Amino acid sequence: MAMALRLVGGLMMVYAVLYTLQLFSDQLYDNPGRVWEVMNYISALAILAALAANFVYARAHSSATGPGSRARLAAGVLFYATAALGIGFFHNWIDLLALGSGESVSTQDEVMWNIIGISLPLVLGATGWRLWQTSA
Repeated sequence: MAMALRLVGGLMMVYAVLYTLQLFSDQLYDNPGRVWEVMNYISALAILAALAANFVYARAHSSATGPGSRARLAAGVLFYATAALGIGFFHNWIDLLALGSGESVSTQDEVMWNIIGISLPLVLGATGWRLWQTSA
């Protein structure tokens, strides 16, 4: 089990780096939308995995008091950050999938995609690092 968690954590960290590189470089080539389409499916899977992992971690630390309360706080913050990311991501992704041909993304959705673009690598990177360290 430890090896599987370590693998998932490593994959999350690698994906966080790849996502960041795509975020910075998508303006440098034609038709980045095709890459984002594929990355949205991977992101959805990664967010769900991070949400499950952070939920389990938060539950395991929910009764911590004293010196362990710092771990409880960190576990809670990471879980709620992942939940917020998931809500924003899936809301925007469903809106994107529901767009008709010729329609464009609203300004509000563009702003939300920028927030997601900043949050996703941070949340997945932190979750991946925690999984990597926990199973070491």
